[in-house]
Amino acid sequence: MGFSETKDNQIKRNVTLKRWEIAHISEEEYWEEYTTESLSKRSSERYKKKAKILIEEWKKYIKINSKTKVLQIGCGPDDVINHFPVVKKYSIDPLADFYKKKFKFNYKSTNLQKAGGENIPFKDSFFDVIVLTNVLDHTHMPEKVLSEIQRVLKKEGLFHFENYIFQRNFLRIAKIWGILKRIFGNEIYNVHHPYMFSLQDLKSLISEKFSIIKEEVGRDIGNYENFQEFEENIKKERKITIKIPARFGLYGSINYSCFCKKNHI
Repeated sequence: MGFSETKDNQIKRNVTLKRWEIAHISEEEYWEEYTTESLSKRSSERYKKKAKILIEEWKKYIKINSKTKVLQIGCGPDDVINHFPVVKKYSIDPLADFYKKKFKFNYKSTNLQKAGGENIPFKDSFFDVIVLTNVLDHTHMPEKVLSEIQRVLKKEGLFHFENYIFQRNFLRIAKIWGILKRIFGNEIYNVHHPYMFSLQDLKSLISEKFSIIKEEVGRDIGNYENFQEFEENIKKERKITIKIPARFGLYGSINYSCFCKKNHI
C-alpha cells in the first residue's frame, strides 16, 4: 500500500483525562463556527455519495435491508449516518446534546444519544454494522473503544473503520514541533486530536479484536462517484502523490480505511 512501518511505537498507554478534555472542548469550539446551512453546503452531498457507495460495498459482506442496524460512533453534527437509506440508524457522540441544541438536522432519524465509544449504551451483539470514521484519534481510550465495538457487534457483523495515518518520521517531527509549541507558545499541537497514529499503530490495535478483510490507503471514499473510481485514483496516488514523501517517511494525514469482522474466540 506504499507504506512500510515497524512495531517500535505501538500505542502503549492512554492520554491523560485532562488532555482528552482539552480536545473535547476544542472540538465543541470548532463546531460553534458552523450553522446548519454552512454544514449542509460543506459536506452533505459528499456524505450522501459516501453512504450510497458504502451500502453497495457492505452488501458484498453482509445482508443489508430495512432491519439492518447500523451504529456510527462519534457522528458529529452531520455525517454519513444521516444519509444511509433503508437501514435502522443509530448514533452516539459525547457532544450530542450540543448538536441537538445548535443544529437543525433530523437527529431523531439516527437515534442520536450522548455517549462516548468507551461506553456504548447498547446490549451485546446488537448491531449488524458499526462505523468509526476519523474518531479513534479523538477518543480517550482507543483500546477500550475497540473492545466496546467488539462487544456490541453481532457475531457476523461488519466493522467499517477509517482514520488518518502518519508515517514515522512525520510523527517524530510532529513530536518535536509539539514540544516547541508548548514551551515557546504555550499551545498544544493538533489540539483536537489526542493521538496521531501510524499505519502499524492502527493495524496492531484493530487486529487484537478484528480480522481485516479489505483495506485501502487513500482519500476519503466520499470524494468519488463509486468504489471503482476510488480504487483507480488510489493506484495513481501511489505512483505519483505519495512516492517521494513516502520514501522518506514524511507523509501525513492520509486516510486509511478497512472493513473488519470480529475475531472469534
